[in-house]
Amino acid sequence: MDPLLASLLLDLSNLSDEQAEELTYNEYIRHYMDRETREGIRGERQTHDGQPVIFYEDRFEHAFFTSAYKTSRQYHKGKFVRIRGARVRWIGQVIKGNINGVECWKICRPVRYHSPDTTAARLYILWDENYLVWLEPLARGRWWFSTAYVASGGRPYIRKITANGACFWRKKISRD
Repeated sequence: MDPLLASLLLDLSNLSDEQAEELTYNEYIRHYMDRETREGIRGERQTHDGQPVIFYEDRFEHAFFTSAYKTSRQYHKGKFVRIRGARVRWIGQVIKGNINGVECWKICRPVRYHSPDTTAARLYILWDENYLVWLEPLARGRWWFSTAYVASGGRPYIRKITANGACFWRKKISRD
């Protein structure tokens, strides 16, 4: 593991699920939120190419939870995922392009499940960690943070979701 990534991991090992969730939430707020609006707390960070990314407080649950009942309620996010929580500090470093080996892909996918329209999302990939960060487009060259996770299906899963995409930027690993 990259030394910077290792230094950014949260140690959730000796915490209850509730404590781990609370610590992750506090880190998410501390690292990505900087102003309060009528709709809630939000913040703005930048991508590797200087484009703004909006972080919303209400994306916390989507990004750090999964369904406890994958077969019957696949989109109900009710279970905190420690492996996601431990990597909360990685998100900003990955999208900023501070981690060696990170790639940024344009991935076309339907805007809505029943819509023929497509839009390009950004997917940041750390292949060595099977770590993904999704950004969705906003107007005027801005993005919003959607989610970040370790792909449980590993490289085959990542290859599948990038099959109709294009890598347009890569942080080279220094040979020194």
